[in-house]
Amino acid sequence: MKNVKLNAFVDIFSFFVFLGSAFSGIVLWKILPRGGLFRGERKFFSEQFFLGITHHDWINIHHILGPILIVLILCHLILHCEWIKNLPKMLRR
Repeated sequence: MKNVKLNAFVDIFSFFVFLGSAFSGIVLWKILPRGGLFRGERKFFSEQFFLGITHHDWINIHHILGPILIVLILCHLILHCEWIKNLPKMLRR
């Protein structure tokens, strides 16, 4: 039962970290692009804000969530190691 709770925690936490990483990536890609202006505004690159967070802080958020997501995915794979090992047997049936 302990393994089930740990697996659920890793999966749920991974989901929310993924959402944060994906959202920050979309913000950086579409809303605060590298070009410097926010959809026609006349602000400097360092003054760009979205939801009260600067462009630089969005980059920091994205760079923090990425490695956390990688670690959580590795934990997920380790927790499912037995299933992965048995996958060829299950596919042969």
